[in-house]
Amino acid sequence: MAMLAAATLWWLPVSPGNTQQISLTLDDITGAGWGARGIRASFINGSVSIQITDVQAGGQSWKDVRLDCAALRLERARIACDDGLLAAPALGEKIPLAFIYVTDKRVLELSLKPARDETWHVNMAPGKRGNDLGLRIDGGRLQRAAPWLPPEWPKLNAGVVNGTLGYTGDGRISAKLIVSNAGFADTTGLHAGEKIGFTLDIATEPVADALRWNATLQWQAGESFWQPIYLKAANQHLSAEGRLDAKSLAVERGVLAYPGLGEVAFAGVYDLADRKILQATVDAPAIPLAALHEMVLKPFLAGTALAEIRADGRVSAALRLTGAGLHSVDVKLHNVSFDDKAQQRFALFEVNGSVPWRADAATQASVTVKGGEILKMPLGAFAVLLNMHGPRFELKQLRVPLLDGFIDMRDFVARAGGADGYWQFTGEVGGISMDKFTTALGLPVMHGTLAATLPMVRQVKSTLRVDGALSLKVFDGAVDVRNLVLLDMFGKAPRVQADVAMRNLDLGLVTRTYSFGNITGRIDASIAGLELVNWQPVKFDARLASSAGEYPRKISQAAVQNISALGGAGAAAAIQRSFLRFFEQFGYDRLGWRCKLQNSVCEMSGVEGEDKPQGYVLVKGGGIPAITVMGYNRQVSWQELLDRIKRVTQGNVKPIVE
Repeated sequence: MAMLAAATLWWLPVSPGNTQQISLTLDDITGAGWGARGIRASFINGSVSIQITDVQAGGQSWKDVRLDCAALRLERARIACDDGLLAAPALGEKIPLAFIYVTDKRVLELSLKPARDETWHVNMAPGKRGNDLGLRIDGGRLQRAAPWLPPEWPKLNAGVVNGTLGYTGDGRISAKLIVSNAGFADTTGLHAGEKIGFTLDIATEPVADALRWNATLQWQAGESFWQPIYLKAANQHLSAEGRLDAKSLAVERGVLAYPGLGEVAFAGVYDLADRKILQATVDAPAIPLAALHEMVLKPFLAGTALAEIRADGRVSAALRLTGAGLHSVDVKLHNVSFDDKAQQRFALFEVNGSVPWRADAATQASVTVKGGEILKMPLGAFAVLLNMHGPRFELKQLRVPLLDGFIDMRDFVARAGGADGYWQFTGEVGGISMDKFTTALGLPVMHGTLAATLPMVRQVKSTLRVDGALSLKVFDGAVDVRNLVLLDMFGKAPRVQADVAMRNLDLGLVTRTYSFGNITGRIDASIAGLELVNWQPVKFDARLASSAGEYPRKISQAAVQNISALGGAGAAAAIQRSFLRFFEQFGYDRLGWRCKLQNSVCEMSGVEGEDKPQGYVLVKGGGIPAITVMGYNRQVSWQELLDRIKRVTQGNVKPIVE
């Protein structure tokens, strides 16, 4: 507008000594992608003032824009202003500017200087097919681009940009920008970045009704957090090229080079109107699994047992997407190993194979595992042949060697995806020596063979349930686990709920195993409402009682002393004060104990005397010689009870008599 007004003034006669005053009013002027409305210009003795009600460009609008030039120079071939000011309420500041317009060549040079170390220089000149436009930025404040970004994006709060942008009349666009110390953040704190530095090169060329484009981005400095991913600059390099038209953006070839990970190739088409991917491919060959877990996967696994694993080997992956979603995935495993280094709960070694999944076709995954561990127990080599068809997965049978026995999984079926996802199987455990099993778990050595049937085991979302009873045979008796539920199974604090029933266990085997003295007989036990959090008991109602039937019932003096240490010291004191100290074992009629755990306190009782304040009976005497063992502590903290049990089973110490 300044040029138009000044050009009109150029042809007016100038009379020395007379006041020159001209006003010009225009309703609006529009161009490709920009427009101005309500233009009023005035010229008084070389001073120009232009006021614009509304300026629009690139989807942005500025109200009440004002341009003042105190000393407009009108010469035969050019118009110039050295001391102009640009102001608008939306700008929040007055920006000094200067321009020169060469009238015969139609060349414009415009400089905006918002700050002493910041300059935006615009150059416009005739080209072969229209005007060529160039922009050079020196020390540009990155925050000035904030109004041009979508409102839902995090806000720019720091950064400087240097570089050039160019547009030619034939539609070619080029940009070479260097950004340093950039920062952004949102109000939620879930997206933030600071001290970011990168270079960006973009070039476009018109082809028919589209633009061919190529771009490169190199990230040299700074760090970024985009929940849940944290990334740090490592000279990552992104290059891509493709086509852009009114309907879609196509990436015909793209490569992301990530130091430590390798290169990932990608391509695809994005629908601009519907805002969705029409098709895409990603190919990542031989990615180091350790780096992939640390740099990419770990944030997504936070709060699960897989977050702190140690990984090794390489993984190759190729993905294909269509407008309907994920169409195919091809994964190849090259000597992959991983283990739970923090808690040593699981590990797999030298995993090799391929997983060719298709959304609309039946395929089979073939994977071999050389070995592994589960809860410090060694696993032997095994192979997996998994049938896949879209979201459904099936495995007829899988046998995994465990210690000197095995775990069998049969009729495994899984369905992936959303709220309908689940998996289930049946199975069996057999041939595992109890001495090896208990030694591996760090438990007192037991003897015999571990055998168990696995009824239907099913997992839905993060909850695993066992339908029916999980049956075991130990201590020459039977153990049934019912209502078994595992909640938050992959979390850091999984929860277990169950009811346990034990029938006809041989007390001789139990007490010898746990160095508790010797008790002959049989015992039944139940644990109702068992609840574990992070594998530690927090709630249950446990009962032990002599089994029905005829069998020898003897208890050694050492066992009496240990029971006294758990429930009270009266019986042990009586032995020490009387002739009973000369006997090594005593007869009993029945024995029993109850612990109801809640709020870290065990409420204890025995076979008799629950309503008597003077104590309760743990062992009721019978035969000759007979002895009755009483308990006096009705409430004991769970940790204190564990400490007592540890003392009597590991050190077999004598009770303290108070």
